[in-house]
Amino acid sequence: MNDELYNELLEASWRRKLTAEEEAQLRAWLVAHPEAQADWDEEALLTQQLERVPNAPLASNFTAQVMGKLELDLAREEREQTRRPWSMWWRLAPRYVAVIAVAVLAGFGVVRHREHQRIVESVANVTPVASVLRPEILKDFDAIQQLRHVPAVSDAELLAALQ
Repeated sequence: MNDELYNELLEASWRRKLTAEEEAQLRAWLVAHPEAQADWDEEALLTQQLERVPNAPLASNFTAQVMGKLELDLAREEREQTRRPWSMWWRLAPRYVAVIAVAVLAGFGVVRHREHQRIVESVANVTPVASVLRPEILKDFDAIQQLRHVPAVSDAELLAALQ
């Protein structure tokens, strides 16, 4: 005998009085498992007390209440089915976050790569010009750069200064 038999006998005792054969099986099981005797006694006492409690009276419109609840449940299920495409999207969206993040990062990488290529091309275009320039041309670069910051003088003032 095992615990499954005990559970079956316990459930049977909740619904009806045990047969003689079931009571014999129970006594044999309790002899093998004396620690369960107290649990069985409590269950039997509780079952007896519950049998004495009167059944609650049903409302006169019990069937109408049950049918109303069923209609509400059916209406809720229909609403959920009409909303299902959006709810499916929101349930699947977290799964695609990683894919979208990778796509955005890949796009950003492509843009940065193209920008880098443009910079490399500009440097490549400037390099031949820089190799043609002689160093003597750049010796007065600082003086020329300072002249750029001198306030502008009109041509008439320059002509008057030269005369």
